[in-house]
Order: sequence, then structure tokens, then C-alpha cells
Amino acid sequence: MLLSRRPSGLTFYASTAIVSLFAIAFLYHFWDFADRPTHAQSAPPTEIPRNLWYKLGPNGLNNQTREWTDSCIKNNPGYEFEFMTDLSADTYVKDSFAHRPEIVETYLGLTIPILKADLLRYLLLFDKGGIWSDLDISCEGPPIDEWVPQKYKSKASLVVGWEFDVGWGGNFVRQFTSWTIMAKPGLSHMSMVIDDIVEGLRNKTVEHKVSLGELTLAMTGDVVDITGPRRLTVSVLKSLELTLNKTIPLADISNLMKPKLVGDLLIMPGYSFALSSNKYGEGKAPPGTPLVTHHYAGTWKNDHGGEGG
Repeated sequence: MLLSRRPSGLTFYASTAIVSLFAIAFLYHFWDFADRPTHAQSAPPTEIPRNLWYKLGPNGLNNQTREWTDSCIKNNPGYEFEFMTDLSADTYVKDSFAHRPEIVETYLGLTIPILKADLLRYLLLFDKGGIWSDLDISCEGPPIDEWVPQKYKSKASLVVGWEFDVGWGGNFVRQFTSWTIMAKPGLSHMSMVIDDIVEGLRNKTVEHKVSLGELTLAMTGDVVDITGPRRLTVSVLKSLELTLNKTIPLADISNLMKPKLVGDLLIMPGYSFALSSNKYGEGKAPPGTPLVTHHYAGTWKNDHGGEGG
């Protein structure tokens, strides 16, 4: 019996597969490397993202807050901006932090608006990075791209400013402003703030034997300590000391006349974000340029910690 010279089906498909593999290898080898995804393209940004984040209350913007926010938005056309609402913020937290149910449960369980707004700013900065700004902040002087000195731009991952720093003597507690914060995404410092807030609120529910939704401002104590500027300050400095494996003396980072870089934290002097809260001497100009003005609208300072009506 004569054997057919035609290749069997198995031999044919094996040959085809070998040819295909050679073709793929050839294309991969000569494919332009510029078109391939690289580790650098997915790496964290070397500078703080150009995002401006705001949170609206139930009353939205009025003429005054629109003027203040416009001073930042219109003078920085290269920046993306977003006004989060109660609904969009709830949806964002549910979707973006689904892998951290304790965060979602805490955020959605809170009924005190200022506590949610505080937690939201830290969640956005951890997840997305950029600049958080309260609605009663106006931008002054130089554009945002010039706020961080050039020599620090690639080194500073988190930028905060002292609220009370110069001219107060020693009998006060320093705190970073929380109305303006600049951050790269994914920072351990911001993660520490979030974790400490979640733990602190959980401890308050245990202490008062209530649910998150039943917490009141009287139960939580001073907002600045539980979610606000002092919480931010304590948690960030704690995280920084863990990162650097050393204690940071307050004397090394206070009474600043120019920005101070410690690790990846850039601390701005009081006049940068809080000129009206610092005293440089009667009739004396600050030693640097103010960057924002906080107008202290204080819409959250009422019995339920949020805008009325």
C-alpha cells in the first residue's frame, strides 16, 4: 500500500502553529518600543496631578463662593476641576473603595456633613491626588504651578501649610490647614489619616453605644480633632516619622519663613495658606507671597455640622 504524501491534519496544524509562533516573535522583536506599555507609564506621577477638588453643600454655590472658586479655576486653565455633590461623593466612595468595606461603611454611615466632607478630601487625595480646596478659598498671586518651588517639585509628595505658626508664642497647638492640601495619589501619609479617622469614629460609637448614624457633634468632640486639621497634622507627622524612622522635633518645622521639605512632606509657612492667622510684626509684610486666602465662611459651624436648608 502506498503512503500518501499529504500531511495528516495533526502535522498540518502543528506546522501552522510553529509558523505562527515565529511570526509573533518576529513582530514582537521589531515592534517599535515607543508603542509598548512600559513600567514608567504606569508609575506614580513625578509631580502632583493637576486636579482641583471641591465639595458642594446642599445649597450649591452662591455668588460669593462662585467668585472665590473662579479665582482658582479661571486662573489655572491647565487644571481639571470637579465639584462633588452628596450623591456623586457617595457613589464615588462606594465604587472606589469597595475593596475597603470599613471605609465605605464609615463614610456612608455618617450623618454629620462636615465629618463626611473631611473624610472625602482625604479619600480623594489618596485615590486621585491633586489639590483639595474648600469653597471659601480664593487663589492669590502666582498660578498653582508656581506654588511649589522648582527644586522640590519631584520630591514633595504632600504639601501642607501651617495655620497658626508665627507670632503666637508657645502656648498653642499648631495645626496644618485642611482647607488647601496638595498630594500625589497613593500616599501612606494620607492612608494613615484615613485609617486613624475610621478607627477614631468607631471608638466613638463604642464609647457612646450608638451607630455611626446616631453620632452627634457633642459625642464626637471637637471636629478639628476627630477629622479636621489636628487629625490631619497628627496622622501625617506620625506617618512621616514612621517612614523616616526618626522623631521630628517641632522646633525643626515651626516658625517657618520659607517652605521646608522633610522627607516627602513639604510644609509651607503660615503666610502661604493662612496669612491672616500669622503675625509677622506690626506694619511688616510677610516674608513671602500668600498663595490662598481662607475667608472663614464657616457654613458647617452649626448644630448639625453642615449647611442649613
